Amino acid sequence: MPQTPEQTTSAGWTVGQSIATELDVALAIVGGSFNIIAGSDEFQALNEHVPADWLAESRTVLGDPAAEYTLGFLAGLVDMKAEADYGRATLAMRELTAADALEKLAGQAADLRVTPDLALPPAEALADLAIRVTLALHAGLGYDTGAQGTGVERRRQEVLRITRVLRDGELHSHFWHWLDRFFYEVYQPWRRTREHAIKTLESHALAMLGALEGDEAPPLAWLPAQNPLRVFQSLQDGVTDGRLRVFFWIEPFGLIDLWDLDPGQVLVSFSTPGAIYHNFHAFADDVAVRTKALADPTRLIILRLIRHFGMMNTELANFMEISRPTVSVHAKILREAGLIRSEQHGREVRHEIVPSEVRRLFSDLERFLDLPEE
Repeated sequence: MPQTPEQTTSAGWTVGQSIATELDVALAIVGGSFNIIAGSDEFQALNEHVPADWLAESRTVLGDPAAEYTLGFLAGLVDMKAEADYGRATLAMRELTAADALEKLAGQAADLRVTPDLALPPAEALADLAIRVTLALHAGLGYDTGAQGTGVERRRQEVLRITRVLRDGELHSHFWHWLDRFFYEVYQPWRRTREHAIKTLESHALAMLGALEGDEAPPLAWLPAQNPLRVFQSLQDGVTDGRLRVFFWIEPFGLIDLWDLDPGQVLVSFSTPGAIYHNFHAFADDVAVRTKALADPTRLIILRLIRHFGMMNTELANFMEISRPTVSVHAKILREAGLIRSEQHGREVRHEIVPSEVRRLFSDLERFLDLPEE
């Protein structure tokens, strides 16, 4: 069995808020990269209050779609991951240069026996080190890091994008000006509407754990079955044997399965399944029904035949050497999936493809699977 880096023992838990992680999720929601849940009622007000020109501007300062990684990464470097106050959390982040960030990450990486490649420019060295730290953390929990190859380039691009908002980056002033406006004018007012949910979540954790902080491995049986600490045995083992301290994240969104791994600590949401969970399953059901409509060669051939011009039932039946009733059965399935439209012409029915709906199906499937880039 391959040797993995030793990790500092840090048993225990903390229950708290993280404004950096909150804002990463909020930016991902309004930016479209978290859009499976963005249609939930909880987030309608958040989305509706972001001016269109701000969204357009965000593609410059955040990327397209917005990364849900920037502020959490920076907060981890300056030990502000567990900070609830926006001003205190971001003040130290704004002062970081690429060289500062590299030095701080190198300090965290030392326990993992990972060292920076100082032959690289600071931005490239930071991206390279961030990747190797991530792989070392996962390897330390027994994950097959070789299977993460397709995500390495994506991680590298994310960190390089982050270096552009550091103090010596070309987007520094633009990014922080945009973020300040977003926080004070959009996010903070929306968050106030979620204060009851935040307090309820904190009270629930306090009731289950008996305190907001402890120095022993926390009980996990009280968490929802979908929680990462219940689902992933490697994470559970890391917590119970004292290699990972748990930060139970109190958040306003109602997330049930978000987790983030840092040296010696795992941040995890712990809301019970609610509207987001049900919307997620409803989205999965919808995509599955539409995908199933394609799971037949006859229906695929029909779609190809009518890709340019509509065709009558009889024309399709003659070309494919099947009966008209059989064509009607397949057309009904495609029509109910929204992939074609049908019109009555006397005793005949004419079928036409709906290209936008076919493209939307593939787009929704890709969005749902959230596959790493090649």
